[in-house]
Amino acid sequence: MRYVSRAVRVAAFVTLAVMFAFAGCSKGDYPEMARVTGTVAYKGKPVPNIMVNFMPTEGRPSWGKTDDAGKFEMIYDEDYKGVKMGRHKVYFTPAVFTIDGGASKASRKAIAAAAGLTPAELLDLRSKYGSESETKLVVEIKKDPEVLKLDLD
Repeated sequence: MRYVSRAVRVAAFVTLAVMFAFAGCSKGDYPEMARVTGTVAYKGKPVPNIMVNFMPTEGRPSWGKTDDAGKFEMIYDEDYKGVKMGRHKVYFTPAVFTIDGGASKASRKAIAAAAGLTPAELLDLRSKYGSESETKLVVEIKKDPEVLKLDLD
C-alpha cells in the first residue's frame, strides 16, 4: 500500500508542476499581436522625439516614441511590446510639451526643435498626421515581427 501512496504523491506533484509551468506561459486576454518596430522620416530626414500612435479599427491603441535616429518600437501595455494584428490609423503627437501647450511662438519653436523640425514643418506634419481623425496614414499589420518605414511628406 505504501508504494501506491508514493506513486500517487509523485503523480500529483508532477501534475501540479506541469500546471504551474503552463500557467506562466499564457497570453491571457491579448488579441493576436505582432512586435512592430520601424523608422519615421519627414521629407527624407529622421524625426526624433515624437510619439507614434497606432489606433486599430477595434480595440485598444499602441504607442511608441522615436529616438534620435527616428527609430521606434510599439508598446501595447506594460507587459507586451507590439500592436494588435490588422488595420491601424497612424498618427503622430509631440513627445515634448511646454507649459502653455504650444500657444506661444517660443513654445512652438521648442516643440518643433525637439522633433528636429522647423515650426512650419511641425505645423504641416500635425495638420496631416496629428490626430486619429486627420491622418490618412493607414498600415496593415499582417506578420510578426513587422518592420515599418514611415516616410511622411
